[in-house]
Amino acid sequence: MSAAAGRPGVYAEFRERVVRSLSALDVDFAGRMASIRASRHEQRPWSASVVLVPVEFDARAAEHVIVLTKRSAYVPQPGDLCCPGGGMDRARDALLGRLIARRHLPVPLLGPLDHLRSLERRQRRVFALLWAAVLRECWEEMRLRPWNVEFLGGLPVQQLQNFPTFIFPMVGRIRNAWRPRLNREVERIVRVPIRSFLDPSNYAVYSQRIPSSLREKLAMDRWELPCLVIEEDGREEILWGATFRIVFQFVQSVTDLRPESIHPRRRIERDLPLDYFTGRPS
Repeated sequence: MSAAAGRPGVYAEFRERVVRSLSALDVDFAGRMASIRASRHEQRPWSASVVLVPVEFDARAAEHVIVLTKRSAYVPQPGDLCCPGGGMDRARDALLGRLIARRHLPVPLLGPLDHLRSLERRQRRVFALLWAAVLRECWEEMRLRPWNVEFLGGLPVQQLQNFPTFIFPMVGRIRNAWRPRLNREVERIVRVPIRSFLDPSNYAVYSQRIPSSLREKLAMDRWELPCLVIEEDGREEILWGATFRIVFQFVQSVTDLRPESIHPRRRIERDLPLDYFTGRPS
């Protein structure tokens, strides 16, 4: 069933709100990419990563959900919930980006955001490059076809806490039903209803004890960050870190969610895995 099947009015209203809200944000992708290029010869150069916040209409529940991936044990940050995406393949993504920008491929890019058409050439080229990269990553990770994703806008760039990496978040709608086929990086798909962010009881403080072997590297003995607790099939999944910030900002932009209304009363304590930064060898 298509993402908006049976509820065209509901989706049209939601889409309009998302496009309008995202177009009002200050998203300087081109400026940030320029600063990354300028750091190439520094001792610790910055890198770029691009992720997609995929929005899907769940026809059975009659609500919009955000499609996240749970990282497998064989990659860094195992067990974390993440937006699909990753690093950039300069050669392939540049070629795909040029084809998209020139409309040689059937992939929607600039349609929903009229103001992007007025951007200068360099900015449009960066948007096309990033869109190409995230579509490639989504195909590789879970076989989400590029032409099944409609571009809705971008979110402000995020900086990783412990790595010299900037994350470029983009938002897209999954247009029609699809059957995920996961690669070795992904354990499974987790769909998070947008409404779950509006319930204060779903928030907690995520406290992770850092193993002694990693304390010097991180310069701390405990990570404590806000998180969203997701109940799924009798299990608790924890959304935290950069992905929490990205998705929270998206939901905040398109709903009445206000950060000051969130007062986590629950505390979740766990040990940070020893292989958190490396993953398990294959």
